[in-house]
Amino acid sequence: MAISHNPAFNRSMRTGLSVSQRDQQQVNAEFERMTTTPMTMEGTTSKVIGLFVAVLAGAGLTWFFELYSLFFPAMFVGLGLGLWASFSKKVRPGLYMAYALVQGVFIGGISGLLEMQYPGIVQTAVVGTFATAGTMFAAYRFGWVKVNQRFTRFMTFAITGYLVFALVNLGFAMFAGISIYSSPFGWLIALAGVGLAAFTLNLDFEVISQGVSQRWPQEMEWRAAFGLTASLIWLYVEILRLVAIFNQD
Repeated sequence: MAISHNPAFNRSMRTGLSVSQRDQQQVNAEFERMTTTPMTMEGTTSKVIGLFVAVLAGAGLTWFFELYSLFFPAMFVGLGLGLWASFSKKVRPGLYMAYALVQGVFIGGISGLLEMQYPGIVQTAVVGTFATAGTMFAAYRFGWVKVNQRFTRFMTFAITGYLVFALVNLGFAMFAGISIYSSPFGWLIALAGVGLAAFTLNLDFEVISQGVSQRWPQEMEWRAAFGLTASLIWLYVEILRLVAIFNQD
């Protein structure tokens, strides 16, 4: 039985000793780990920048040409692409770029509509997004937020619950014209959304950190970049919603 990917090495090591199938699998796994180009912080950063540029391109074109009505179909298309990208076992760079572009159209459209109602709201939301993201990175970097199994489990349940709530609320808003965000307690729900989106960034930072330290395959840079980009878009939308609610009062 072969004990190496090098056939010459196998022939030279034939001493009558056999290697179990489990040992061979371990050898194969170790060989793949040593020879596969690993995930790096620089590579992940470059892909985050690429996705961010796609978001800006979609948002910029929608804003410049005042295609604000596209935000509604883009919202559903972006949701579908996001779910596909999240649950797909295969790394699909083209899918991630398409998601970023469509989400750019979505946030460009909704930002334009709200900017007409509340001048200056987009600038406030952008500054708030970057400030919150920077704070979360500092919290993760200095260990103020511990991303352990308990934290991950809590965030998973919280995000799932909030997603279900958001879909139900969207259904009521579309067919009954009623939204919880229009109630006196709407700002509390929006604030909870901002908090969830902000702390989700810590999960993304941990994924990137673990991927680099454990030398995951290079293609995982795309998946990590997609996760971080999706969280930043979510954070921006939640902050935009919160600021809009405060401007209504």
